Amino acid sequence: MTEETSSTKKKTTRLSEKEIARVLIYHLDKLGYHAVTELVLNEAHLNIKKITGKDLTKVRIDVAAVKGDIIIFIEVENGFWSTHPLLYRNFAQRVFLAYPAEYSTPTDAEQLQLAKSKGIGVIKVSTIGTLLPVLEPVDIEISPYIRNVIKSLIQKRLLHLS
Repeated sequence: MTEETSSTKKKTTRLSEKEIARVLIYHLDKLGYHAVTELVLNEAHLNIKKITGKDLTKVRIDVAAVKGDIIIFIEVENGFWSTHPLLYRNFAQRVFLAYPAEYSTPTDAEQLQLAKSKGIGVIKVSTIGTLLPVLEPVDIEISPYIRNVIKSLIQKRLLHLS
C-alpha cells in the first residue's frame, strides 16, 4: 500500500451518466415536463431505419421529455461527443447533449462547432447538480405521427413508474 503525498494529483470527481440523467429529470420536472430515462424506440413503434437513415432496429434515448407538443431528447455522455445525439434529430423538436461539467479536452471547440452546425443543444452538469447551458438547440418540426407515438410511449412509461 502506498501513501499519498501532497504532490499526488487529486482526482476530479464527476457524476456518472445515471446521476446526470437523474439531475436532468429533476430539472425537467421543475420546468413542467414529464420525463423518463432510457426510452426505447423500436420497429414496433416507428420505422427506425427509415427515420434515422441507418441500419438500426431500435434506439435508446437517455432522457426523453414531453410538455404539450414539445418533445425533448437528451443524450447523456461521460464526455463532450456531439455525434450520438445527431441520431435523434428526427424524433424530437429539441435535442441536447449533456455531460459532466468537469470534463474538458482539446477537441471541445471542434465538438461545440459540430453541435452548433447540427442544432444540438449542449448542457454541462456539475457535481452539485447545477445545469450550465453551453448552447441552445435549434427547434425543428417533426412529423405529428412521430410526435404522437413518442408522447404516448412517454406517458405509458410514466404510468408504469407510478
